[in-house]
Amino acid sequence: MILVAIGSNLYSKDYGSPYNNCKKAIEFLKRIFNVVKISNFYKSEPIPKSDQPWYVNAVIQIKCKMKPEEILKELLKIEKELKRSRIIKNEARIIDLDLLSYDDLVIKSSELILPHPRMHLRKFVMKPICDLSLTWEHPILGKKAEDILKTLANQQIFNINT
Repeated sequence: MILVAIGSNLYSKDYGSPYNNCKKAIEFLKRIFNVVKISNFYKSEPIPKSDQPWYVNAVIQIKCKMKPEEILKELLKIEKELKRSRIIKNEARIIDLDLLSYDDLVIKSSELILPHPRMHLRKFVMKPICDLSLTWEHPILGKKAEDILKTLANQQIFNINT
């Protein structure tokens, strides 16, 4: 299972709200990948906590024959197309696309770490993954998505009715 996280907490001149930025990113993703499933969308507080606006987040499941590094390059191209700026770490952003996992691969290189090193610590990632598959298993921890989610109960996240 290949999982990609989508997030936004800034309005853009071209697409408007963070929710619209995420929907536009999915349109771009559908041009490149076979999008199998899309989770619900959620609003979540920024982590680490700050005075930034809350995020809109979702996770999609894709299928493709690309290698993980090739997928990452495509995600970065889409971020650039949507005018993502990368100046300060953890800054507010128009769009954020992260390759979370690629089947059971474990990769640690200078350009890519799989599975995403903090995904299991973030309710805004694990809740959407549970929408896609409660039984998805973290390739390093060996824990199912629903069990990981239960450990993250104190983080604030709200479903966006779409």
